[in-house]
Amino acid sequence: MYVLDKPDNLVEIFEESIRKYAGRPIFGTKKNGAYEWKTYAEIGGLVDGIRSGLAALGVKKGDAVGVIANNRYEWAVCCYATYVLGAKFVPMYEAELEAMWRYIIEDSGISVLFVSKKEIFEAAQGWKEKIPALKHVFILNEEGKDSFKELAAQGLKAKVPAIRPAAEDIAGLIYTSGTTGNPKGVLLSHGNFTSQVHALCKA
Repeated sequence: MYVLDKPDNLVEIFEESIRKYAGRPIFGTKKNGAYEWKTYAEIGGLVDGIRSGLAALGVKKGDAVGVIANNRYEWAVCCYATYVLGAKFVPMYEAELEAMWRYIIEDSGISVLFVSKKEIFEAAQGWKEKIPALKHVFILNEEGKDSFKELAAQGLKAKVPAIRPAAEDIAGLIYTSGTTGNPKGVLLSHGNFTSQVHALCKA
């Protein structure tokens, strides 16, 4: 029987990183030719807010949270906020057909969706009428109602504790393009991810 190195879940690795490197920069956003950086501690605070906001919406272990966005720090925040509730994260490309987004959302059972652009946000309002599992849509680029920033702010008012998943718990559901038909979902456990982290650290 193969025994995974500890920590064997992404939540503990994330929390350990926050403790060790709190003041160091982790994610940079390029604006007007220069990068604006977020520290580990700042990202940890945002994860606390989004985690608690998601919990207030009823997200729990085994549920699915999705995102339609290119690489950005909010993507990572939503991802780790999902992990620390024991839920699974479902990423989707921004450059994808709407039919594929809708298929993945319905197939994976996403209940909360984060999107990058206003046009995607507006289209998603109609998806909620046709996809019973999809209850909430939040936009990353805006402020105010139904925004990433508002959800984080509300969550920080009533924090909930983090869950430490088991190695075999599902962390992510990634859809491959495939060669025919609809994309196929691939389940990845916390142990799948952490084993690669430990292998890299030993290399």
